Amino acid sequence: MGERITFSAVEMKHLGLATVAIVFAFSLVLHSDEVFGQGVYSPMFLVDSLVIVGSAFVLHEELGHKVAAQRYGCWAEFRAWPTGVLLTVAMAVLSYGSFVFAAPGAVMISNIKRERLGFSMTYLSERDIGKVGVAGSVVNLVMALIFLGIYIVFPWTTLLMAASVNAWLAVFNMLPFDPLDGAKVMRWNRAVWFAVIAIGFAIMYAVPM
Repeated sequence: MGERITFSAVEMKHLGLATVAIVFAFSLVLHSDEVFGQGVYSPMFLVDSLVIVGSAFVLHEELGHKVAAQRYGCWAEFRAWPTGVLLTVAMAVLSYGSFVFAAPGAVMISNIKRERLGFSMTYLSERDIGKVGVAGSVVNLVMALIFLGIYIVFPWTTLLMAASVNAWLAVFNMLPFDPLDGAKVMRWNRAVWFAVIAIGFAIMYAVPM
């Protein structure tokens, strides 16, 4: 426990590639009428997508799963999936912004970690695995509440959409099927699993979209 959080140069390159792909793809989805209907593309579309989707994706993976896993002594780094990066962009373009394959990569976690003098192995209990699994969704719920709080001061519609997307992502990842996080969390603690889903739905219901 209490391991130092590290980010490698390789990880940053992979995360950057995946983020660019998912932000661009969702900019086409969020503004499909303008892009495909009117042939107009504005840099602000990227800003909207970065706030709404990019932040949810990056923080879910890095501030959630990665930090939690490394705190338990595991090796954890984001890796882009080349086929996923291609499909993320291609599906958004080919479907004229009506569908996106949002799986450009994920945080890879291993309980075996290279050390200076060899390798070390960390034992993870069902409780530990559940906590690493729920960390991403908890980050999304916190972000949703932060966006709603900012909206009270700055009533920008994009902030409401960001809150809704973060809440939806938290709920989606709690679906109790492998390889989604919900299966790990349910095996550990059903009360926590239910609480995350309930809070996520409450936020989505509260967002006046």
